[in-house]
Amino acid sequence: MASQRVPKLPVVDLSLREDLRPGTETWESICKEVCNALEEYGCFVIECKQVSLNLYSEIYTAVQDLFDLPLEIKQQKAAHRGDWPIGRMYSYGPKHERIDTEDLTTLEGAQNFTNLMWPSGNDRFCKSAHEMSKIMMNLDQTIVRMVFQNYGAEKYYESQIQSTEYITGSAKYEESETNENYLGLLGHTDKSFSTILHQNGVNGLEIQTKEGQWILNDPPSHSSFIYVASDAFKAWSNGRIRSCYHRVITGANKTRLALVFATFHKGSVLSVPEELVDEEHPLRYRPFNHREYRKLNVEYGMKKMEYSIEAHCGV
Repeated sequence: MASQRVPKLPVVDLSLREDLRPGTETWESICKEVCNALEEYGCFVIECKQVSLNLYSEIYTAVQDLFDLPLEIKQQKAAHRGDWPIGRMYSYGPKHERIDTEDLTTLEGAQNFTNLMWPSGNDRFCKSAHEMSKIMMNLDQTIVRMVFQNYGAEKYYESQIQSTEYITGSAKYEESETNENYLGLLGHTDKSFSTILHQNGVNGLEIQTKEGQWILNDPPSHSSFIYVASDAFKAWSNGRIRSCYHRVITGANKTRLALVFATFHKGSVLSVPEELVDEEHPLRYRPFNHREYRKLNVEYGMKKMEYSIEAHCGV
């Protein structure tokens, strides 16, 4: 019997190019590629030449600097903006740490967080984290514009961007001590609108297909990202886009570092555009508050319970 073919995630080149602008044939073609990938897998690989080898080296040295800080410093809370702090640390077990930070897309935000962690300063972290966050923000905005345009909902793009907040996370998965792989992060969908991942060359992200097969993508390059559609994007699209179900498997002898760039809708209501509702696609999700959905997920998670987007706002 022939072995089952293992699918591979689509790869989309979003490097700055003269022909990649709205109205060009290349733009129109890539819009369709992006939506096809999100409908089929809920994710795809981005190739982006803006990430140089020097920036790649600087950012992961800086991220390691962050995780090397004493625990009491990493657990510090800065002043809140709204009801979310600038710096938050999570521990998912003895081998997995994550630190989420708001506002690294702005130089002021990057400086504020850097000064919180390193009162005497850390230019390497500040500059590289800010630069990477801006690259990922620009990638996300390009993809959102492509999706909105492809679905005939481009008139909502500007208000969507104005209602988007960005969080840059740094994640660390310790190497296995037994020379065997271990489950670094349980299978889940993200509760954001979208997530962009960049890895330090150590793979571990696995994507589940519609058929239930797990895909471990090719080892990431210094200039590649993975774009992940999340629950809120699925609801906005009226179920056209798949919320990517994924997990992290960590191997032996290598520590995995990753940047996790997440977007959230900060407006009062996120709703399905009327252009995405028709006889073939009846309304599947009611208008909802994304911040409230995030809050309820945290509460249910503390009780070891699942809370889906369908439970929150499904018709």
